[in-house]
Amino acid sequence: MPVLRISELQVGEAMTKRFGTASPDETLEQVIAAMLQNRWEEVVVVEGNGKLLGLVTKEHLVRILSDGLPQDKPIIDVCHRNVFTTTTTEDLVLARDVMREHHIGRLPVLDETGTVVGILTAKDVCNGFSDKLEVIGRHMQAVMDNITEAIQVVDCFGVITYWNKAAERMFGLKADDVVGKRLKEIYDDGLIESVLKEAKSRRNVLAELKPQQYAIRNAVPVITPAGDVIGVVCTTQDVTQTMSLLDRLHYANSKVKKLEKRVRQSEPSSEDVFYTADKFTLRVLQQARKVAATDATVLIQGESGTGKELLARVIYQNSKRSNRPFVEINCSAIPETLFESEMFGYESGSFTGAKREGKPGKFELAHDGTIFLDEIGELPLEMQAKLLRVIQEGRFYRVGGTNPIEVNVRLIAATNRNLHEMVSEGRFREDLFYRLNVVTLEIPPLRERKGDIPGLVARFINELATDYDREVDGIDDEALDVLVDYDWPGNVRQLRNVLESIIILMEGNLITLHSLEEAGVMDMLRPGNNGSRTKDKEVLMAGEVLEEAVAKTERDVIMRALEECGYNKARTAEMLGIPRSTLYYKLRTLGIPSISD
Repeated sequence: MPVLRISELQVGEAMTKRFGTASPDETLEQVIAAMLQNRWEEVVVVEGNGKLLGLVTKEHLVRILSDGLPQDKPIIDVCHRNVFTTTTTEDLVLARDVMREHHIGRLPVLDETGTVVGILTAKDVCNGFSDKLEVIGRHMQAVMDNITEAIQVVDCFGVITYWNKAAERMFGLKADDVVGKRLKEIYDDGLIESVLKEAKSRRNVLAELKPQQYAIRNAVPVITPAGDVIGVVCTTQDVTQTMSLLDRLHYANSKVKKLEKRVRQSEPSSEDVFYTADKFTLRVLQQARKVAATDATVLIQGESGTGKELLARVIYQNSKRSNRPFVEINCSAIPETLFESEMFGYESGSFTGAKREGKPGKFELAHDGTIFLDEIGELPLEMQAKLLRVIQEGRFYRVGGTNPIEVNVRLIAATNRNLHEMVSEGRFREDLFYRLNVVTLEIPPLRERKGDIPGLVARFINELATDYDREVDGIDDEALDVLVDYDWPGNVRQLRNVLESIIILMEGNLITLHSLEEAGVMDMLRPGNNGSRTKDKEVLMAGEVLEEAVAKTERDVIMRALEECGYNKARTAEMLGIPRSTLYYKLRTLGIPSISD
């Protein structure tokens, strides 16, 4: 059984599973009696299905009683309603940080269904870490005793404090006989004594321990942050074991390579992350894979819900930074007053409520990796200037900081807004726009790639059926036709949300028109609701004719714009309000002859 790092300890391993509960209609008197009888420190107020409604503690009840509140009052009226919670799978370190930051003595623990399954108290946190440290200590002792290198540790007075099994075998001295004694009393060890005296490491020292037995020794001083030498750690390896160690190393390397190969095979491919069968969108996906091999800044454009974040992940997964952090920032979700501290972090004491030790920002966390700025069109102008400076200089200052922090990040941005138009209106910096607009990828809306809908529906049904533990055999043709006919203003995200609602509320195992009615989405999906649908079979069968007509109109508009701009592509793109890369794409796909600027 692997011994996890203490940072990987989960809440479910440390929480108290026996805890007090009360229904919302129980009175204050009943709850107090139950707490006294069971010696509960807190009571969780839950619905009949186990969902959390509130929390009341012994200290809270004492304050309430001292205020003279009637004891026949329902507990739901006096309990804390806005309660911080955690989950069984959350890291215990993160839960502890929440408790510290908000001065909370306990957290209700929820499972994946939102049901309260335990309570995490400060005592539970301490016991969890203590138990784990004990396990880690035993594990480390076992590791040290099984290492083939002899390990000797002495303190600043030359007293032996550690002597592992390999040292016992190599020097012929038992740990019980030497630990606690001065090294000089046992034997003269010039290497350790010189390192202790000079406070300088000695590495790869060839020594003859006894006739015909040679070893490589390394001795390192243990130095405190204040510069005091508090001991020496020395390792000794018998070089006669070199070949066997090399064999083991080759074996370990082969296992690592096999594991790496297995991990790569299990990682989702670009097709798994971003699904499309549409020929134009496939080209966008192909372009994303190409640009992934570089560190070029990428701007992804598309309506909300088209999958801009997924395409960003395709670029990340296919890049040389795929084993480094991927940090996502939704620029529209962060209040303007918190933007700078979120992006660049802050130093200790920078503002009221700041963590004592400070906090790294998103750019700092993304060092050597990829940072994805979603909805970058929502970025305030002041922050646009700071972002531009980071892109240009590769460094920034934390809020309240005086030392520059250098970062190396790959930037991907996304927006559903027309940045070119925002530049013209003075709402987006022109210099930042050109910095971001190195490579532009446009994701067509779902209404322009309806051929993707059947495949997306099939994928979402499989995912959602698994998520909600439902047996879903699929969708019949009539229901699928309704989904395909709809224009999906919310794009792929809206399609998934609708299917999620259908699968949750449906009866039976096959999605039908009745299933759409049950989920309450049929009225929205009915013909005529999106302005572009029709029951006319002749129009539906004329898809290719319609596509040709649209292409002809588009070709005529672009040709007129080219003529007006003297075939200057940069001016033409500006006139049409589209990125230059999109214009080049249209010229190729529409068969318009390329005339040099």
